[in-house]
Amino acid sequence: MDPFTEYQLQFFERIKLKPRIIESLDDISDVMVACSNVFTFENLDIISNTQEPLTRIVLINQVLKNKQGGLCYKANTLLYYFLLEFGLNVHQTRATCENQESHSRWNISHGHMINILNFENKLYVMDVAFGCNLSLRPVPITDDGNEVIESCIGLYRIIKRDNIVAEIYHYTHILEHRKPDTYLNESAKNWVIGYAFDPFLICKNEKEEEQDYRTSTTHQTQIQQLVIDDPNKDFCIKPLATKLIKDMDNNNSIATLTLNSFTLTNCKTGEKNKINFDNNLFEQFNQHLISIFNLPPLKTIPPVFLN
Repeated sequence: MDPFTEYQLQFFERIKLKPRIIESLDDISDVMVACSNVFTFENLDIISNTQEPLTRIVLINQVLKNKQGGLCYKANTLLYYFLLEFGLNVHQTRATCENQESHSRWNISHGHMINILNFENKLYVMDVAFGCNLSLRPVPITDDGNEVIESCIGLYRIIKRDNIVAEIYHYTHILEHRKPDTYLNESAKNWVIGYAFDPFLICKNEKEEEQDYRTSTTHQTQIQQLVIDDPNKDFCIKPLATKLIKDMDNNNSIATLTLNSFTLTNCKTGEKNKINFDNNLFEQFNQHLISIFNLPPLKTIPPVFLN
């Protein structure tokens, strides 16, 4: 008898990891690294206006079968299902991200979905879709941030804060991150807020056990709609695809594709190589989707490419 469920085998195949029992923090870290090698953080269905209500079945079809990427509410939810089927004590919660460019305002309220793991009576955050700010390992939830997780991308810690108010929501903890000591930009080595959250706020969809809860609105669909309706238009107007890759010199780099450019950022130093696209933006955008991100090309031209 096969020890793995059909879904677990689908997930293993998608992240290109040989099936095995996932039971330790090291095992989970291996899964998170594998996710970073495959999943692209992207908003292409939203800017193409091809989004659909998000159920478990829809997420499996989009990301696992059709090889698409997605925002936090897709990748983190699929990871949640995967670990849940191994009997791990995991739940989802919603957070609010600080704007990662200005750090002067909050982004979409309650618009980030993360996973909380209770392992040996200790809580951790597991997030494989905070843009390319990836810890690649569960981050311990602490009061003082004294347990720091370091990945090839940066350093991560969680601190308890009294009554964090992000728009209308009250949270108890913040995730902070910074770049590694080898980074050339000194200011990037300062700790900044990633997002605020409450690890004890459990977000579970109705009828989840039936695996197809089409009669109710899921948290994933709610967040997707928040992204679409966001007055700041952070993720609903301009196309974005970003992913951790190896560059030609086998260095860990962050690949970022936007409307009119492609950028490789060295994870160790922060040095950038940027290619600006010419007038044929849509064709060059699709070429990079295929060659760099292994994503299917856009079939129709979103209005933003015609402006």
